Amino acid sequence: MPDFFESKEELKLLLESIPPAIFIRKAEAGFPVEFASANVSDLGYEPADFKAGKILYADIVHPEDLEAFNFGVISNSERGIKDYTQEYRILTKRGKVRWVEDMTHIQYGKNGRISRYFGIVSDITPRKELAEKLEQEERKFSSLLNSSSNIVIILDRHGKLLEANERAYTCLGYSREEFLKLTPANIDTRYGNQFSRQVKKISQERKITFETNYLKKDRTFIPVEAEASIVDYEGKTAVLIVARDISEQKQIKRELSHSLRVSKVLELIISSSPVIVFLSSPKEKRPVEFITENIILFGYPAGAFTSGEIAYEDIIHPLDAEKVRDNLFRNYTEGRNDFFQEYRILTASGEIRWVNEQTFIHSDEKGDIEYLYGTVVDVTEKRQSSDFLRLRRDTGAALASTDELLEILRQLLDLALEVEPLDSGCIYLVDDDSGEMKIKTCRGLSPAFVKAASGFGKAQGLANLLRAGKPVYRQYFEIKKMISLETPPEEKLRAAAFLPIFSDGRFVAVMQLSSHKADEISETARKQLETIAIELGNEIGRIKEKAELRQISSDFQELFKSIKDFIFIVDHEGCILYSNPAFRKHLSYTEKELLGKNILSFHPHNRVLEAAKSFSEILEGKTFLYSLPFVTREGSEIFAETRFSRGSWRGQEVMIALARSKLAK
Repeated sequence: MPDFFESKEELKLLLESIPPAIFIRKAEAGFPVEFASANVSDLGYEPADFKAGKILYADIVHPEDLEAFNFGVISNSERGIKDYTQEYRILTKRGKVRWVEDMTHIQYGKNGRISRYFGIVSDITPRKELAEKLEQEERKFSSLLNSSSNIVIILDRHGKLLEANERAYTCLGYSREEFLKLTPANIDTRYGNQFSRQVKKISQERKITFETNYLKKDRTFIPVEAEASIVDYEGKTAVLIVARDISEQKQIKRELSHSLRVSKVLELIISSSPVIVFLSSPKEKRPVEFITENIILFGYPAGAFTSGEIAYEDIIHPLDAEKVRDNLFRNYTEGRNDFFQEYRILTASGEIRWVNEQTFIHSDEKGDIEYLYGTVVDVTEKRQSSDFLRLRRDTGAALASTDELLEILRQLLDLALEVEPLDSGCIYLVDDDSGEMKIKTCRGLSPAFVKAASGFGKAQGLANLLRAGKPVYRQYFEIKKMISLETPPEEKLRAAAFLPIFSDGRFVAVMQLSSHKADEISETARKQLETIAIELGNEIGRIKEKAELRQISSDFQELFKSIKDFIFIVDHEGCILYSNPAFRKHLSYTEKELLGKNILSFHPHNRVLEAAKSFSEILEGKTFLYSLPFVTREGSEIFAETRFSRGSWRGQEVMIALARSKLAK
């Protein structure tokens, strides 16, 4: 087994990480800092030194990275990008070098100039160091493999073997003649029967890499890593597969896995870090064979898992369990050996936490999953910090698919309840006539509570605060007194928020949000909720505006239907774009039959030239009317005087005609 880590201290350093620091930087030379979160002290600095101007943000950026840092800021700013991410080095106060990931949000002023930069700076030094170590090991391993020949196979698009090197014959135990008679299914145990599907994937991506098992003539297996690409072979499109024997690499992974299960020293080191390591079966609900003691961070003892009392899937949030299962199956079927995913878990106390899981899939010689192992890290705080930067984008995506008011209310309420620590709430709409507030949708509240809190009047103290545009954040029992509301005591609501919703300056709704477990709503959460409240007001205004436009359109349609005169719209070629019912009725044509027909074809044949000349003069602005009869489907003539005027119809310039016939009088 290769020595990935020189000492216990090196692994401990790898697993340690500094919580993200927040900086608000001015758009000035050197980037003076308006605000720095308290945890910058982990880097040896004090927030007050930044705020007093003793230290500029540029002072802590590594001199070798400062030019690239400045270029990234300028480049993204000039392109009008609001959110971007950079990786660079910084110096601690003691002069140590740390790698950071900087997620920056650019705030623009009213004049379009940049006013400040909001940065969430996370220490990624352990990740960089691990990546470097893994890269070094990969280079060593590649050098070892490249000293020997790989298996090279060329096939046509239908799976017929065209050529192979000597390594392919000898490694799998065939003569050249025997080997060239084989099919992909005779060689590749996992993907051989899916060759046509693999060809489509290779054609789309130009090159794919996957692991599989090659079957030898004696029916034993060789694990290989194969790289497949499209090539030109003797003037025809073919598939080139270069496969290398990874038996040694598989053995290394087995040794690493075994060491993970038996090394008590490594377990103690990992258990003192926030990284939870697990080894589980791929069976239903993922029973755990090994898990580090720091699973107690979520309130569960490790022994409850290894004894079988709790399976890992038991602690996954019910709404995420199916997604986690699907991700595992999809990555396995696509040939991946490891993948990342984020999902929610439930702690022993019932709290919801977000975690990031890196899962490694270990397969046996037949390609079936033998066991799973990996790491789990709590990312709740990081996710909440980044949620504020993503909130407007996510809100827009949530609303893009619907114009229905009730559905929009539900979606925005669901979005608000993703903000910690909220778990329940409802939205009231203000009645235009009475001014009372009535519940339209709710989540996480008992039917008895919803019935009791279905509405409250316009003259109460809370209502007056909301009409004045002031959000209210208090304990729920205090708010109950303000509105004299008798709700079931067993609901046990604690922290609560009432947010007013305004649309076009009018008070139109109230969003009530609450928590059964927390006593206070943080400042970050309040900003997120107030952002959602603004979007809700905008959406209500948009829906009302669309409803008014639909009503106006409906009124115009009814007006056109009631007019007895002929109304039709033509383009500059004279082709009919619209006709009213009176015109269609008297000419005995359907709307579809008239659409696109030239208006000249509905005048008598012996007067078509006269009609064409008159229409040309109308287009030139020399006249605005002509008196020519229209010919019905049956051939009879309807005498009318037609007046034309210029207008716009569905984005194009048109001529709008009004004809008064003798029949219409």
